[in-house]
Amino acid sequence: MMPFTNFKALPLVASMLGDKLGVKVVIGSSDTACTNGDTIFLPPLPVDDEGVLYPLVNGFIDHEAAHIRHTNLDVLKGKRLTPVEKHLWNAIEDWRVEHEIIKRYPGCHEHFTWLIRHFFLENTETEKAGENESPAFSVLNFVLLTLRSWDVPELVCNCELEAYIMEKHWPGLRSSIDAIMQDIPARCRSTQDSLDFAQKILQLIEQEAQKEQKSTESSALSPSTNVQDNSEQIQQVPQTGDSQQPLHELLQAKEDDLPTSMAKQISNAISNQYSPQKQKGVSVAVEGKLTTNELPDALIMEAQTISRALRTKLQGLLQSQVLRRSSPSRHGKLCGHGLYRIAVHNPRLFLKNESVTGLDTAVHILLDISGSMTSRIDLACAACYSVALALTAIPGISVGVSAFPADYEEDVAATVYPLLRHGKRITNSFAVEAHGSTPMTEALWYVLERLSTRHEKSKVILLVTDGYPDDPDTAKETITVAQYLGMEVLGIGIDAPIIGSIIPISETITDIHELAPTMFRLLQQTLLKKKEIIRVSNKSNYLADYWNISSTDCHQNYKRH
Repeated sequence: MMPFTNFKALPLVASMLGDKLGVKVVIGSSDTACTNGDTIFLPPLPVDDEGVLYPLVNGFIDHEAAHIRHTNLDVLKGKRLTPVEKHLWNAIEDWRVEHEIIKRYPGCHEHFTWLIRHFFLENTETEKAGENESPAFSVLNFVLLTLRSWDVPELVCNCELEAYIMEKHWPGLRSSIDAIMQDIPARCRSTQDSLDFAQKILQLIEQEAQKEQKSTESSALSPSTNVQDNSEQIQQVPQTGDSQQPLHELLQAKEDDLPTSMAKQISNAISNQYSPQKQKGVSVAVEGKLTTNELPDALIMEAQTISRALRTKLQGLLQSQVLRRSSPSRHGKLCGHGLYRIAVHNPRLFLKNESVTGLDTAVHILLDISGSMTSRIDLACAACYSVALALTAIPGISVGVSAFPADYEEDVAATVYPLLRHGKRITNSFAVEAHGSTPMTEALWYVLERLSTRHEKSKVILLVTDGYPDDPDTAKETITVAQYLGMEVLGIGIDAPIIGSIIPISETITDIHELAPTMFRLLQQTLLKKKEIIRVSNKSNYLADYWNISSTDCHQNYKRH
């Protein structure tokens, strides 16, 4: 059993954050954190993390989501930006899109502030890396730090250090750049605006580079003492940081020669934090494609018969209609036969209509269609159809069905296919072919994310499998996570007794006719326990109301007696 102190369920948080921001996040299909302009890719993530990986992942998703939502890449089409020009544009555009997404999602501001502090104030390695850099890099660093100091004022000191180097080599350049940048907060409203500001700063750098070149040429034309001295001067090669034309070299630099962008720094930090040797990460399945067919008529009829039998048994257990009854209260309609309470100073002299609501439940059926299920796939598909048909007929029960693995065009870690989405009408297109491996862990995380966003109070995962996942250890750990999050995990093994070693609450069937009684027993164990909790809670509230004490204390006392 894994510890759950300050538990954050990092893969779940990352997926849900992507959904909230309206971007697609794929976890586990890449060894590095990156994006293709449409989808954010993350390496496998540990189930829980107590270090800096959690805020790094949050910040990276927020940052890249800001670009996906607010950067118009069409602006750059047909333009051949130089590396320096692109670097300046990227620094300004980073700042702009982050503030755009903060307008819609204010919580992102905290993530961005943490990133700025982490990389520019706490990360000493970055400072050491710049000790032998060209003084021209101070121009780029000054622009970046100025932008970031608008959110984290402590960076002003760092800005002044870079400004000191600039003034030492190019007097007046700092003030010229400041004059341009002061208009960014009010006038930088689009990707084109970011590019315009970057080009204005680039023009200042080019002008200073021309002055530099003229000064160098003038020095070269000065008379030399003798030929020997000239030959010695030619043989001397300027060392890094000692060039007579650092701005000219900066303008000729390649992208890899320039300071690392903030997005790249975050990506590298996430990759360094995650290592298969340090900790075992998990992946989250994504939706893929799958060819489905209608079940054979004979199997449909048999499944419908079983479904009716199961539904009849479950109606009493899973009823969700609202029952109304009258109960004593301090307000409502006066209760004539309760007036005796006046003598004992009991204010409950009235009757009120009390609503007793049945279970409000979301059930997600996860069907294993891996290659090992080939001989059992017809039984498994019919079982899922029967259970889904029975549960969807009961008011208050939301049902979803997903099959794994599915097909996917790109190289991803694992895939699922939704046979039935929550809230949609059920069809009989449940016939699929068995194929592939058994990425049960990845598929479970997919379901965890879907159920975590559901409004129902009770959430149940029903896993239909032959019980042989690719990684049993991580599958068990994921089931533990689901239970910690308040979800019940049930299992139906298709001729697979081993399922009990993976899912504690599970049973095995070898024939479709065993499904109804087996399914009823599983749900009865789970949902009667839920009803008992509700019953005790209602009783606690009743006693608390009578004795005028807290319902929490009363609940504890009631359980004790």
